[in-house]
Amino acid sequence: MAGTSVALITMADGPHAGAYLGTFSVMKRVDSVHVCDSSGRIFDQAAQLLGKKLVGTSTDVEACLNQGPYAFVLVALDNFSAPAVISQVLDAGFHVFSEKTGARTAAEWRPLKEKAAKKHLLLGMSYPNRYRPSVQEARRILQAGYLGRLYGFYVQSVATQAVLRDPKGSWMFRFDRAGGGYVIWLGCHYLDLLRYVTNEEVTSVAAQYGRVSPVEFDVEDAVGLAMKLDSGAVGAANFGYYLGPGKIAAGKQSQLTFWGELGWMKLQPGDDETAPLEVYSDHPEFLGTPYRKTFFTHSDVPKAYGSGWGLAFLNDFLAACLGEKDAPVNARDAEAVLEIAEAAYHSATEGKTVAIP
Repeated sequence: MAGTSVALITMADGPHAGAYLGTFSVMKRVDSVHVCDSSGRIFDQAAQLLGKKLVGTSTDVEACLNQGPYAFVLVALDNFSAPAVISQVLDAGFHVFSEKTGARTAAEWRPLKEKAAKKHLLLGMSYPNRYRPSVQEARRILQAGYLGRLYGFYVQSVATQAVLRDPKGSWMFRFDRAGGGYVIWLGCHYLDLLRYVTNEEVTSVAAQYGRVSPVEFDVEDAVGLAMKLDSGAVGAANFGYYLGPGKIAAGKQSQLTFWGELGWMKLQPGDDETAPLEVYSDHPEFLGTPYRKTFFTHSDVPKAYGSGWGLAFLNDFLAACLGEKDAPVNARDAEAVLEIAEAAYHSATEGKTVAIP
């Protein structure tokens, strides 16, 4: 099917809205885009990035939806505003791709998942890190049994300090609009990757939350989690806004490490063009070369959110909306991450391990 129409619904400080416009600009199967922004501030950027693909703008969601049909609608709003708009889009009969996490709690997300299922509509979440080459290979290695039974794991996501991120002005540091801090905004990616690579669910969480920033806000910027998977594997996660502004320290540091009965594996998803995927395995398939390093080179697509792999992720979601394949992420995936985050908040508040049903 050549040429499809999509819509972006966002706001003045809509998360990654510009990056999504850039992605639409290079999606070959998208030939028209309608942009809805209640503030109107993104319209100039949309015109610059999309050119002739931009076929309309609006400041009202209903007016935007009336300009359909759309192959899907991308919703990039804060977690407080998103559920009502996602529900409105589903009622209009359109598939939805949501910026993470799409809601503040699993309880807010669950009715959206149920509505999408009832209407036979796709409800996806922006977890494009699943398509990083290192992540894809790590998933293949674990699912092939090359580490044997999984014993333990370690997850890390560390980013620049909160004081470098406008904590006084950003909705991401307001509990009422975000529903949480680091776990909701960045840790969610790595909780999703833990589920995706292992193909397991987190069954219980014990958490400690804190705030290391000298600037006051009402969400966490330092997090430690202990988790158990449904196979019995146990592990930990370290999340926080810790890094300074220096060139060496700035940016992000990420890691996923797994230990099993036959070996171990380590990857650094955020740096997988410079840091190798390392695997040691005593599995017969690794006979002769039990320790291996693999480096990856990404397809460079500067305008796309996530470059080549991010573009592939959204292209595949579009293909799923057109009935051509399964979606790369679904509403249950989004719900599961919110369940982990919610359990972690309860654990930190109540001082006990919290089970996830």
